[in-house]
This record gives sequence, C-alpha cells and structure tokens, in this order.
Amino acid sequence: MISAEDILEALDLSPAPPSWTFLQVLFARFNDRVPFESASKIVRDAVVADPAAKPRLPEVFWKEHLETGAGGTCFARVAAFEALLSRLGFDCRTVLGRVQSDFDHASLLVRAGGEEWICDVGFPLPGLLRCADSETETGRGTLRVARAEDGWRVRFLGGVPEGPRELEIFPAPVSPEEFSRRWRQTYRRPSKFLEAVSLFREREARAVSFSGGEIRVDDLHSRTRIPLPSPRAKVLEEQFGVDAELLERAFSIAGDSEPEIATARISAYLAVEASPQKAFEAIASPEGYRRLMEGAARVATLEASEGVWRARLLPPGESAADEQGAGVEEEIRPEPGRRALRVRRAGQESTYQVRGGPQTFLVRRISLAGPRLDLLRNDSLRGRFAAALAVDLLAWARLLK
Repeated sequence: MISAEDILEALDLSPAPPSWTFLQVLFARFNDRVPFESASKIVRDAVVADPAAKPRLPEVFWKEHLETGAGGTCFARVAAFEALLSRLGFDCRTVLGRVQSDFDHASLLVRAGGEEWICDVGFPLPGLLRCADSETETGRGTLRVARAEDGWRVRFLGGVPEGPRELEIFPAPVSPEEFSRRWRQTYRRPSKFLEAVSLFREREARAVSFSGGEIRVDDLHSRTRIPLPSPRAKVLEEQFGVDAELLERAFSIAGDSEPEIATARISAYLAVEASPQKAFEAIASPEGYRRLMEGAARVATLEASEGVWRARLLPPGESAADEQGAGVEEEIRPEPGRRALRVRRAGQESTYQVRGGPQTFLVRRISLAGPRLDLLRNDSLRGRFAAALAVDLLAWARLLK
C-alpha cells in the first residue's frame, strides 16, 4: 500500500501522534479532499470480471486517488480510511450498518480521547459522534445518536430534509470475511451506485453533490439546485477533483441523464413544531397571506377569484396618496394538495410549501433565470438569496405561535 506519509501529503496534513484532535482533522480533511463518488465503482465493475476482485481495496483506492482524484462509495471509503488510521496508530475497526436494509452500510468505530466514536466516512456524516445517547452540532445541523436494539441509531435534526435522514450502526464485531462478502454484494444489480454517476464532497459547512445532471449545494438551512449543461465532465472535475477522463468513461457505461430542471432553484427550510396542515392553513387564505406580508410590505389590494389571488404590495408606510399605480403586482395560486402557494411576481416564480414527515418543515423556494453556474463559484451571492428566503420563513413561523 502507498505510504501513510504520501497519503497525508495528498491531504495536505503532517504526521502526528494518534489523538482526538488529529482524528477530527483527518476525518474532516478526508471528507473534503476525497470525494464520495460512484464513477470509479462503475468503471471497476465494467473492467474486472471476477466478482471476488471487484472491490477496490485500500491499495487500489489510494493509488487511484493520487493518480486521478478518485474516491469511492461506502465500503471502499471505510476500508481505505481504516487502513490509513491503523497505519497512523489509531485503535479502530470496521462495522456494518443500515441505511435502507440491514448490512447495506459500512462505518468505522474509533477509540480516541478515552471514548469510542462513530467515524462514518461511508455515509458520510458531517461530524464525529460519540457512541452514547447524545446530540452533536455540525455545520449542517444537529445529529442525534440514540441506542437501538442492535446498536446506534443516528438521525438528522433540522438541516435540509432531503435524502436519507437516518441510519443505524451495528457495533458487533465483523470478521474480514464477512465484511468482504457484504462489500462484494454491493456489486450485484440492482445497485444505485452502478446505475448512475454520483459525486459528493463535504466542504466546511456545506455539502456539494452531483446526480441526475445537476449539482446541489446544501448548507444548514438551504439547498441550491444547478442544472449542468452537457458536456459535464470538466465542470465536475473542477468541483470534485475527479479526472474528467474517468468521469467520461463512467458516463459512457452508465449513461448521463439530463436534469429535470432547466433553471437554478434555491430552497430554504425551517423546522417547526406545528402539524403540516396547521402550518399550511396559516397562509392558505387571502387574510393569512396578508398577515404573512406584514412587516415586509403593505398589501394595498388583494382580490381572489377562480382559485387565484391577485395582490398589489407597497413598501411599509407608503401613504394613500402614493398608492395609485405604484407597488408590485403578484399572482398567487393556492395548491392545497401540495400544501403550497405558487407566487408569480415580475415574471419570477416562487413557492411557499409545507413538507411533512417525522418533522414539519416550512419551505420557501425561488426559481432563477438560467442555470446560474456562477453560484458554484460565488457562495456569498448564493447565501444572500438563501437569507432573503429565510426571512420569509421566519415571518411564516411567527404566524404559528
């Protein structure tokens, strides 16, 4: 296997004795620099016929990372990170878990600072978690660890309510043979990581991902969706560090679907205690919408006919003498089946919506003009859009108190 010193150099880190602090740094840097990606798995599956040889063992994983920027999916990442930690003197072991079904997931347990930690680079999680009933704040929301029948259940609280929100870690010892067998099973179809190219990186307080022809940027309270025009490989190389040639090979095998959206969208989310129906009813009438606008604007007129509301908004404090011909026109279409209001203002469409589930989330979404690839490079602009949407959510949440 490539030396630990070479791997640390690629991660831009210096060797240090095993410690809790060094583990934190290693975990964050691995998730930042080594992408979770399926391209290398897709290519490996296509060129290696022997099922027993398909898993990208640590020596293959790290060699390909240094050469092409490749990373890997769950089992490969866990095995590679465990190999690095062991070489650096950490007390660690691989374990299995559950995302959708028992034993479809792998993770690491690492002992440091006198405690055992869930070090899940296989999901990956945005932070290290104590093996104890606890809550941990991360840059993308609070993670709760609770005892389960077979180990530990990890649940996202708050954050962006998209994708898997819960997983389980089984701390029971796993033999190398069992771990290898479960790993080989991930090459059996149907397998989502063989059917399409996907990429993911945890970067500071945000996650950047690609699937289905679009890049998504998630932070603590918002998601930005950016449709990526073809050809995509060069832009993906810039964002994830994986060689465009490897990505193109994977696309040629698995296909490269077009995005389902044509223009960029930004959504902000806010968790509330109210039921989904109560949250929607607060704004589901003309009077409710008028109350929602209070503080941000004055509703000069609001008319409802045939399932459509038409409003004229004025700046707060605008005098009656200035009302004639002034203001902003809005068309609001209630969609009770979706628990949503669709708003069109000056040709731009936005949405208020309630998302149900284990938690109720208020959602405020805006559609922008064009793909807006500039948002991949301009975090401050993306943040300003998200902040404006968050203000609307706070006004909505105020109505629920």
